[in-house]
Amino acid sequence: MFDEFDEDEWIEDEGDDEEDVLACPRCGREVHEDTQQCPYCGDWIIPIDPRDRPRRTIWIVAVVLVIAGLLLAVIL
Repeated sequence: MFDEFDEDEWIEDEGDDEEDVLACPRCGREVHEDTQQCPYCGDWIIPIDPRDRPRRTIWIVAVVLVIAGLLLAVIL
Protein backbone atom coordinates (compact mmCIF):
# COMPACT_ATOMS: atom_id res chain seq x y z
CA MET A 1 0.00 0.00 0.00
CA PHE A 2 2.73 2.50 0.93
CA ASP A 3 6.08 2.81 -0.81
CA GLU A 4 9.13 2.42 1.35
CA PHE A 5 10.48 5.72 2.63
CA ASP A 6 14.12 6.47 1.95
CA GLU A 7 15.34 9.12 4.40
CA ASP A 8 18.38 10.03 2.26
CA GLU A 9 16.10 10.78 -0.69
CA TRP A 10 13.97 13.05 1.51
CA ILE A 11 17.02 15.03 2.67
CA GLU A 12 18.18 15.52 -0.92
CA ASP A 13 14.76 16.81 -1.97
CA GLU A 14 14.66 19.17 0.99
CA GLY A 15 17.97 20.74 -0.08
CA ASP A 16 16.62 21.47 -3.55
CA ASP A 17 13.74 23.53 -2.16
CA GLU A 18 16.07 25.85 -0.24
CA GLU A 19 17.53 27.15 -3.50
CA ASP A 20 14.09 28.20 -4.76
CA VAL A 21 13.27 30.64 -1.96
CA LEU A 22 13.74 34.35 -1.47
CA ALA A 23 13.02 36.76 1.37
CA CYS A 24 9.80 38.77 1.37
CA PRO A 25 10.75 42.48 1.12
CA ARG A 26 8.20 43.40 3.80
CA CYS A 27 8.32 40.71 6.51
CA GLY A 28 11.61 39.00 5.60
CA ARG A 29 10.21 35.47 5.74
CA GLU A 30 11.29 32.96 3.13
CA VAL A 31 8.81 32.40 0.31
CA HIS A 32 9.04 30.32 -2.85
CA GLU A 33 10.54 32.30 -5.73
CA ASP A 34 7.46 31.73 -7.93
CA THR A 35 5.13 33.20 -5.30
CA GLN A 36 3.40 36.40 -6.38
CA GLN A 37 2.08 37.33 -2.92
CA CYS A 38 3.61 36.59 0.49
CA PRO A 39 1.43 34.05 2.35
CA TYR A 40 2.50 35.54 5.70
CA CYS A 41 2.04 39.31 5.35
CA GLY A 42 0.14 39.56 2.04
CA ASP A 43 2.66 41.89 0.40
CA TRP A 44 3.14 41.45 -3.33
CA ILE A 45 6.46 39.94 -4.39
CA ILE A 46 7.55 41.95 -7.41
CA PRO A 47 10.95 41.13 -8.85
CA ILE A 48 12.80 44.34 -9.69
CA ASP A 49 14.99 44.37 -12.75
CA PRO A 50 18.25 46.12 -11.78
CA ARG A 51 18.25 47.90 -15.14
CA ASP A 52 15.05 49.75 -14.14
CA ARG A 53 16.59 51.44 -11.10
CA PRO A 54 18.71 54.05 -12.95
CA ARG A 55 15.68 55.10 -15.01
CA ARG A 56 13.62 55.57 -11.88
CA THR A 57 16.39 57.66 -10.30
CA ILE A 58 16.64 59.85 -13.39
CA TRP A 59 12.89 60.50 -13.35
CA ILE A 60 12.91 61.41 -9.66
CA VAL A 61 15.79 63.84 -10.16
CA ALA A 62 14.07 65.36 -13.21
CA VAL A 63 10.80 65.91 -11.33
CA VAL A 64 12.59 67.48 -8.36
CA LEU A 65 14.50 69.84 -10.67
CA VAL A 66 11.32 70.86 -12.51
CA ILE A 67 9.52 71.59 -9.23
CA ALA A 68 12.52 73.55 -7.92
CA GLY A 69 12.65 75.52 -11.18
CA LEU A 70 8.94 76.34 -10.98
CA LEU A 71 9.26 77.47 -7.36
CA LEU A 72 12.25 79.63 -8.23
CA ALA A 73 10.35 81.19 -11.16
CA VAL A 74 7.36 82.01 -8.92
CA ILE A 75 9.54 83.55 -6.20
CA LEU A 76 11.52 85.75 -8.60
